[in-house]
This record gives sequence, C-alpha cells and structure tokens, in this order.
Amino acid sequence: MSESQSGEGRQLFCRVIEPERVLYDGEADLVVARIADGDIGVMVDHAPVVSMVEIGAVRIMQDDQRYVFATSDGFFKVSENLVQILVEEAAPPDEIDVSEAESRVEEAENELSEIPEDDERRQSEVERRRAIGENLARVAREYGEV
Repeated sequence: MSESQSGEGRQLFCRVIEPERVLYDGEADLVVARIADGDIGVMVDHAPVVSMVEIGAVRIMQDDQRYVFATSDGFFKVSENLVQILVEEAAPPDEIDVSEAESRVEEAENELSEIPEDDERRQSEVERRRAIGENLARVAREYGEV
C-alpha cells in the first residue's frame, strides 16, 4: 500500500480567520470546535463538513502545542484536510482584556433592559454581543496564563 493510500504522511491544516486578520494558519493534529450539531473533533482525512460555528472556544492541537481562540459565531468548513473557521471576532486568551469583556457584558445587559419586548431582532443582536463578551472572559480565565 502506498503512502497516499494508507493516509500516512498526510497532514491536516487549519485556518482561523477574522475579516481583518488570520489568527492561525498552519498544521494541526486535532481541531475541536462547537458547531450547530454540538462539539466536533477533526483529524486528518475527516469527512467534509459545512456548518455554523457557535460562540465558544476553538482548540487546535499540533504536536505538543495547544492553541486556543475565543470565537464569535461564524462558519466552519472541513474539506480535503483543511479546516476553515471564519468568524467576525476571535482572540487568543493572552490578547483578551477580561475587564473589557466584562464591560461589554454589562453594557449589553443594560441595553437589553431598555429594549421593548416586541423588538426581537434588537434583543437577539444585543444578546449575541453579551454572549460574545461572556465567552471572551470565560476563555481568558480558563486558558490564559495564571
């Protein structure tokens, strides 16, 4: 059996992309993210997937290194050993200012209290901002340097 037939020597690649920058573009042994159907772990030769990525933490393992990014919601695609995660906002724990993230949560909560009950679109938008702020703070606390 040749190397290409057995899968040996094949490598998974991952890209975590915001509109203005690429946060990660490299090899990966394992990529873990929360998509619409729940948590997904992707290794080399994973079946193709297209889904929404949920607000949460994307974890990338490569050799003995772990890379973590707090992400907003966005798009998740696996195809031909390439995982692409396209989000509006992402940050590694060491770039997250916890007090700023907590301020975002507080501002969103204050704004929510002032939105009329029948304005569901606006409520949803502000709840999303609050969830992103909460996620940033959680990821910074869980994965940041102590």
